[in-house]
Amino acid sequence: MRMMRTIELSGVAEIGTGIDQGRRWYQLKNLPGTPYIGLTAREVEKLSLCRDLLAHFLPDGIEGVIKAGIEKVSTLMEQAANREEAVSSKATRVTWGRIDYTPFQGIVDTLLQAIPGHVVCEIEYRVPPDETISHDFVPVRLSAEDEALNIEGWKVNDKGAPEARLPKTLAVHRILSCTPTRRSLKDCPDLPGRGGAFGLPGRTGYPVRVLFDAYYSTFLRERIWSDNQEVIDLPDGTVELRFEAASDHKLVAWVLSFGGDAQLLEPAHLRKRIWDELEAAKELYEEEDEQD
Repeated sequence: MRMMRTIELSGVAEIGTGIDQGRRWYQLKNLPGTPYIGLTAREVEKLSLCRDLLAHFLPDGIEGVIKAGIEKVSTLMEQAANREEAVSSKATRVTWGRIDYTPFQGIVDTLLQAIPGHVVCEIEYRVPPDETISHDFVPVRLSAEDEALNIEGWKVNDKGAPEARLPKTLAVHRILSCTPTRRSLKDCPDLPGRGGAFGLPGRTGYPVRVLFDAYYSTFLRERIWSDNQEVIDLPDGTVELRFEAASDHKLVAWVLSFGGDAQLLEPAHLRKRIWDELEAAKELYEEEDEQD
């Protein structure tokens, strides 16, 4: 009976049962044509690793579905004795400023259901600090960036065609409502790949040069900042990173995050913007000092 229960949970075959002359019998109803699937402990372990590292992006309800799915999949393991170890948690992800997506589970589910058919959704969207705007939007794929979950797709006009040449990205946690319509986007354009220039996918990049303290030499080489990048060690011990960016806002914020250990060399017009940001921050602290 335990073996039959394992087969039933796996979904490999439908089981029929009955009693004949006082003895219970079992029958695999849809066995003909059903391929044998045998997963190794290593395969299930890697699925569990994805669960542990990525589930924090998703609402609790969806995370529960993932856990239950892995439990069911694990019944297909070749060695049932290794099942408990394969599905056990071996990793975690530490995040600060994490967004709780549990209140947005309904929105995530609606977006996932709309993606395959390129369904047009009416979206009410919050723009900081307190503005609300409406979009007729065709969701195409979910993406995760900077510990936030986004939906990428096309904003469409009244005629059902994309409004712009480039896709639009919306933060899921800023969607106030998402209502699918009866309309869909025919011949939905493909989205650009996630590679390319630093900042925004699919945008044409421009050359960037940033000078770093020697301390960041290893850090810079360990990561990919754009498709074309170069890390140069300079005679005075500093390090220059050359790459491509496609977002002024993201580039400025990134350079400022290193404080006095990074200096933007190019493009020149953004050097002035960084100067202005630093001056504004300086004034805030000067006012505080004066009050003290």
